[in-house]
Amino acid sequence: MIVGVRLRGIVRGMVRVVSLVAARTALRLIAAIWLTMALACGAEPPNAEIAANNDNDNGNALAVRPEPRPNIIVIMTDDQRWDEIQYMPALTKRLVDRGVSFSNSFVTTSLCCPSRASFLSGQYAHHHGIVTLGGAPRFRADSTIAVWLDQVGYRTALIGKYLNENARLAPRIPPGWDVWRTFADTLMSFSGKFLYYDYELNEDGKLVSYGDEPEDYSTDVLAAMADTFIRDNRDAPFFLVFTPFAPHAPPIPAPRHAGLLATTELPRRGNHFEHDVSDKPAHIRNHPGQATWSEERATLLNEETRKRRIPILESLLAVDEAIDGMLDTLVELEIDDNTIVIFTSDNGFMWGEHWKIGKLYAYEESIRVPLVILDPRRRGGPKQIDELALNIDLAPTIAEFAQAEIGSAVDGRSLVPLLAGESVDWRKDFLIELPPDKKRYAFAAVRSKRWKYVVNHHDGAFEELYDLSADPLELDNLLVTRKGDAGVADVTMLLRKRIEHFIGADPMRPPPSQ
Repeated sequence: MIVGVRLRGIVRGMVRVVSLVAARTALRLIAAIWLTMALACGAEPPNAEIAANNDNDNGNALAVRPEPRPNIIVIMTDDQRWDEIQYMPALTKRLVDRGVSFSNSFVTTSLCCPSRASFLSGQYAHHHGIVTLGGAPRFRADSTIAVWLDQVGYRTALIGKYLNENARLAPRIPPGWDVWRTFADTLMSFSGKFLYYDYELNEDGKLVSYGDEPEDYSTDVLAAMADTFIRDNRDAPFFLVFTPFAPHAPPIPAPRHAGLLATTELPRRGNHFEHDVSDKPAHIRNHPGQATWSEERATLLNEETRKRRIPILESLLAVDEAIDGMLDTLVELEIDDNTIVIFTSDNGFMWGEHWKIGKLYAYEESIRVPLVILDPRRRGGPKQIDELALNIDLAPTIAEFAQAEIGSAVDGRSLVPLLAGESVDWRKDFLIELPPDKKRYAFAAVRSKRWKYVVNHHDGAFEELYDLSADPLELDNLLVTRKGDAGVADVTMLLRKRIEHFIGADPMRPPPSQ
């Protein structure tokens, strides 16, 4: 029972408390009177097992029942790195300032489709098999978090982006989803504005087209659908996954937000268009901009990047309003005290760090994502956890929240013990992988709190090793700058073995034909 009830809900809180306390008190008073009378008459005491269980549900109408399953909302943005939540005031005030933030939250594959498949399945990419963008028709969707929760009575909805090439799946709906409002997108969608305007949604098996008017702005359309789902399912436990396209490029803010951040100054990190990349793999060393590098040139590049990035951040403002609206609806319906809200992103994004703009890398800006969890049943204000948390942890975490059985093997672990403040033997490192594809730099990497080791298989197995405690910007590849150092060699050998442990002695063997 939740004792701390906010003032706006005090009446309903008092009714719940008084009703349950009265039932318990009456039951115990009756038992005490019966026991006194029975002993006075020389009768035997009541069965000890029955007396001990008077607070459990053993068929007694007055028994205290188990805590109801919570509603669960997951909000997942597209290509939002961890340090961009500062531009979302509602998220900051209503989730970050009240919930639990994970300061070391990562994805295991920094690419939309594999990452989302990992979220749904709790598995590394080399286990669920989705290693490219066009994964919707090939994803094994018969054992996902939606299926597990559907089996224990949850109403489930996915509203927004599913997996890339969802158009090839439409109008079919994957197992486990009761409400399906997803972009029927193709890979060509990412060459224009098609997922902000002029897009198509698969709405429960029916394809519906939207235009280019302000009211068609996809984040707002999806937010209204999410609000309807919450209202329609207020009396049943529900699982809502809200996945807007923002802030994915090409950036189109909502009309009301265009230009609002035009004067915003973005920090210039020390690895932005760095001067010396001689210790980096060939695809960075050979960047044509290296030949004309100067401090003035780097400053100009940073300003050009800032102009490209500002509309990206402005597109997040509509997401922030959608979050605010959903939380308002929970309050209005008086279900906010039993609704868990999770905010994260499918991968990070590099904005000039190490001369790269994109996400297909093992560097921090590519793999680190925000993760905030608000469980209103746990009080105590804002909290930060620095254990290594992964996107593959979300499915087992949600399953434990929902008291649902995990239907298949998972690589992730439930975060619930960490949220509860329990002392647990937690992971010390994890795998980062980009399985081979003709158009990408395939790599395998392992990261601990201190070390990151990367082997770039499409760059002649070029290796990188960074001491993150001394070099958080990953400027100093110790395998180049301290070549021959015995300590560096020992760490490298250990981390090579960790990759073998995660995915086998041949870590980047070709995946099954897709």
